[in-house]
Amino acid sequence: MAFEIIDINTVFGPWPIVRADMHVERLVEALKNHGVSRSLALSTVGVLHNHGDGNAETLRACSEQGGVLIPVATIDPRGYFGNAGLVAKLKEQGCKMFRFFPLLQEWSLDHAAFCDVLDEIEAANLPVMVQARDTGCPTALMHILPGRNITFILEGISFENMAEAVSVMRKYPNVLCETRELRVPGALRFLLDQVGSDRVLFGSGCLRSSLAASLGYVMDADITDDAKAAVLAGNVKRLLGGA
Repeated sequence: MAFEIIDINTVFGPWPIVRADMHVERLVEALKNHGVSRSLALSTVGVLHNHGDGNAETLRACSEQGGVLIPVATIDPRGYFGNAGLVAKLKEQGCKMFRFFPLLQEWSLDHAAFCDVLDEIEAANLPVMVQARDTGCPTALMHILPGRNITFILEGISFENMAEAVSVMRKYPNVLCETRELRVPGALRFLLDQVGSDRVLFGSGCLRSSLAASLGYVMDADITDDAKAAVLAGNVKRLLGGA
């Protein structure tokens, strides 16, 4: 069975930590080579340097790729001073999701400015993906979830913190997760058994991580074709209103 594939977690741009070749053209080539029709993409400039410049670079680069790349915005709360209308403007310019990097940028999920940004995002009705690979991250997020009408996607969930993530997801139906760090055989099937196939989305982390390995993990998983179709594209299309 052939599956439509949309990758919710891709990046391009400079990454001095590993000195990798992460030009946007290489990302588009990787997607094409592995049968991925589209991906949600973000420039690393917004993560490592300045979110204003990074969002501008994301929008520019994505606009030049014929619809293959769906732009994702980011805001570093350490530099957010209540810029009224910023989120609405980024949505108007085409950004379909926001991503946040508390582990990489070293700020806590109860950061007051982060909560201010979330207020803006909630008004704009956009989903949020947040780093959650370390033990304690899903629990920390849970403390700011009550009363928020935002879809949150836990990025980087692995078998090591899956029990914690599942506990949060059971309590809050607006919390989903992606597959980037799932590597243990059977972990994806176990996760779907716990939370359902409608709450897990395919993400690879390409270009920082191997698209082939991440995709192969899902394709080889002992789950139904319907579940694979949901994880690989169906869920993100529903989340983004048809993508």
